[in-house]
Amino acid sequence: MLKLERHAFIIKQLKQHRKVLSAKLSDQLQVSEDTVRRDLKELASRHLLFKVHGGALTIENKILSFDERSVADLDKKRSIAKKAVHLIHDGQVIIMSGSTVNVELAKIIPSHIRVTIFTYSLPIAIELSHHESIEVIFIGGKLNKLAQVTVGIDVVNSVSNIRADICFMGVSGMDVVRGMTEPDWEVAHIKKCMIAASDYVVALCQSSKLNKIERYVVVPTQNIDTVIIDEPLEEDVLKPFEEQGVQFV
Repeated sequence: MLKLERHAFIIKQLKQHRKVLSAKLSDQLQVSEDTVRRDLKELASRHLLFKVHGGALTIENKILSFDERSVADLDKKRSIAKKAVHLIHDGQVIIMSGSTVNVELAKIIPSHIRVTIFTYSLPIAIELSHHESIEVIFIGGKLNKLAQVTVGIDVVNSVSNIRADICFMGVSGMDVVRGMTEPDWEVAHIKKCMIAASDYVVALCQSSKLNKIERYVVVPTQNIDTVIIDEPLEEDVLKPFEEQGVQFV
């Protein structure tokens, strides 16, 4: 089989299954694994896939680091943050997830606001440390270096003992049927506990994340009170969510 034919086959398999394994491709293409690895490396250099140990993922399946996420779509994140900041009032107890949208929100909380904020995000805790009137409680645990958040049973136990007025939740995917979803199992479980611990849940959601499904379910859509989006959307996109009690801002 010619190289171009192999490449076309690999891309087709990726579109169908969202990932491919080098060993399986070797059998399917009747070539050595070394040849497959070279093919994957070449396709990755052309930004057609994301190469991982033992195979490859689609580009959109790549889990970005915090640094990569923090510089992407900044205008949209700041637009969401400017809407969300109006929900913060003196005396509140707040939980913030580790999203880069929440970093932008942390930057613009007015200096006179006096609140208590719990977070398991290292960058958010550092950002809030510059705010004289905010009591910052960092939830410790095992550090996920890629995402710059703490994870594990210590985080879950700590969150379970909190009673918060409001939760600001970053979103990886939100679908009417599957609800809010996450690509990371540990983060999904922590977010589930954060929502359970909060009286009011605000999802900070770029419009591109609506009708997107990730691997692990966090909560059903009806568990979210308000979704703040970056731009106006057509009514036919919003209506199925609104029918489940979700308010859009």
